[in-house]
Amino acid sequence: MADITTVLTELGGISTWFWSLFTGLVDLIASNSLLLIAVIFAIVSGSLGLALRVVRKFGVKGRR
Repeated sequence: MADITTVLTELGGISTWFWSLFTGLVDLIASNSLLLIAVIFAIVSGSLGLALRVVRKFGVKGRR
C-alpha cells in the first residue's frame, strides 16, 4: 500500500498536468479569431437554451 502523502503528491501532480492542458486549450482558442467567435457563439447559444429550458420547466410558456 502506498503512503497517503505519496498519493496526495501524485494527485497534485495529476491536477497540475490537467490544468496545464486546459490552459493550453484556452490560449489556442484566444489566439485564433475563428475559433474564438465559434466558441463564444456556442457558449451564448447554450446559455440561452439552458435559460429557456429552466423557464419552461417552471411553467412559463410562450404565446401560441
